[in-house]
Amino acid sequence: MRALVLVGVLLVSSCGGARPMVAGPVGEAPDWNEWTAEAFARARDERRPILLSVQAGWCHWCHVMNDTTYRDPEVLRRLSSFVVIRADGDARPDLAERYRRYAWPATVFLAPDGRQILALRGYRAPERFRAILDEVLRAHEAGRTLEDDAGAEEAPAADLDAVRVALTAQLDGMYDEEAGGWGRRQRYPLGAPVEHALYRARVHGEDAWRARALFTLERYAQLIDPVYGGMYQYSIPFVWDRPHYEKIVSVQAGALRAFSAAYLATGDGRWLEHAEAIHGYLREHLRADDGAFFPSQDADLGGHGQPGPHVVGAEYYALDAEGRAALGEPRVDPHVYASTNGMVIEALAQLHVASGGRAPLAEAIRAAERVERTHRGSDGLYAHDAEADDPVRYLADQARMLAAYVALHQATGVERWREAARRLADAMIEHLRGDDGAFLLRGEDPRAPGLFDDAPVPPEEGAVAARALLVLARLDDSDRYREVAIAALRALARPTVLRRLGRMVGEILLALETLRDGHLVLSVVGPEEPRTRALFEAALRLDEPTRLVELGRPGASRYPYPGEPAIFLCSATACSMPVYDPAELPSAVATFLDR
Repeated sequence: MRALVLVGVLLVSSCGGARPMVAGPVGEAPDWNEWTAEAFARARDERRPILLSVQAGWCHWCHVMNDTTYRDPEVLRRLSSFVVIRADGDARPDLAERYRRYAWPATVFLAPDGRQILALRGYRAPERFRAILDEVLRAHEAGRTLEDDAGAEEAPAADLDAVRVALTAQLDGMYDEEAGGWGRRQRYPLGAPVEHALYRARVHGEDAWRARALFTLERYAQLIDPVYGGMYQYSIPFVWDRPHYEKIVSVQAGALRAFSAAYLATGDGRWLEHAEAIHGYLREHLRADDGAFFPSQDADLGGHGQPGPHVVGAEYYALDAEGRAALGEPRVDPHVYASTNGMVIEALAQLHVASGGRAPLAEAIRAAERVERTHRGSDGLYAHDAEADDPVRYLADQARMLAAYVALHQATGVERWREAARRLADAMIEHLRGDDGAFLLRGEDPRAPGLFDDAPVPPEEGAVAARALLVLARLDDSDRYREVAIAALRALARPTVLRRLGRMVGEILLALETLRDGHLVLSVVGPEEPRTRALFEAALRLDEPTRLVELGRPGASRYPYPGEPAIFLCSATACSMPVYDPAELPSAVATFLDR
């Protein structure tokens, strides 16, 4: 296909490559359209192709392309033949999922009826972009396309445990024994693979993965900002000490979960110290006055049309606290997204579980209450951005808030959060589930009807939702939730898609491990008194990745009250005698699980 040749010839690095050489005059910016029904209607009525640029506010190379390529007079002349639309990938989870493998900026050419002609990865210099525009216009005028036919959709795998084994081997093959982490290109501090490694060590007895997980976390710690805290987005290939300085909430949340899991598994205070460095950054730099969390902070200070001095990230983040304070802070994205808040809520709840700290839990609860108040709709689903005129409901927001509610229930034992999880799960099943059992990427978009109706099943968010549903299924003894979770996992288990994900399969593996191993439920029964609380806290601090904790009062628990506070241990097939002493819980669990 000519499209593939064009991509191969013109491919350059996306956010994170070498700085381009820019020459020539600079013109005005394009007259960008937003993603609206009017923009798509105009393309159809005028029979113009569509140029869709998917960007992110924190993306350095998006800024460069906007300031250079999209201001080149010859590029602007050619763009007059297109309907040009710019969309924020953070604001549009469906576009982020669809074009994830293209990275930002992603440039997508669509026919007037919405069919994809060509998608390009990353920055394009003006002279190269002119050639691309000419080729797309010639194809459009001749009535032909450069569309790449991906072939028939692949059937999902039938055996989910075989998928788990294959994905484990896929991730293991990407582990770097010498440098730590997974993959040898950009060094991303991925949290879920660390959690999976610790899970394997504790549950399956694969002790080597505990050492690998902790070795990797030592490398991740090199990406923590020594002044403000928080973790930089990634480092350049092969090393961990050459960061790109964007701070993204998904990175903070994943690292916070990983460091919390390491502290719970080892009791080593350095992991808690690193977790608190990330927690402190979230609290001091990415938290709104009303308790919600913002999604990102730019790498550079100023520039790209912002007022004040322009200082690149490498220079700014080399300064001490006083030097930074004299200049101000890089821009923080002011949006409040349900998905990213869900990630932070879950991570803060897990930090509380690991450490017992009250502040993370209080902040998680406050954020959850804020998002529920502002983002939850009458259909029970959550808007992505409550301030945006966007009628679409996205799976990412529902999956992450569902996981957040489950985490809050585990951290508190309060029935309110379990009920919130049930309500959201039921709304997801009613509104965001396909005929094949898969969770849909999004609901219908009335602004562009029919466009992207073939949207792919989002593997990561589908797995997050499935794992949370498996927790609800176990706590509620609900076959329905379990069947929905299994159907969702089956739908996303397409071998070619999963292979393409490379190292980004940690959340899927955690869900598949949960399905395989089930849960150990620790049911605390007792009145509201210190002994009951001590048992509940001991259950939370237990280093057992399969454990779930529930708190019941006498007469309102699934187990009888034996006259004093107690914990009952139950697997899917057996239950223990009650345990009364918190100090005896670890040995009782080890005996019950025969480990």
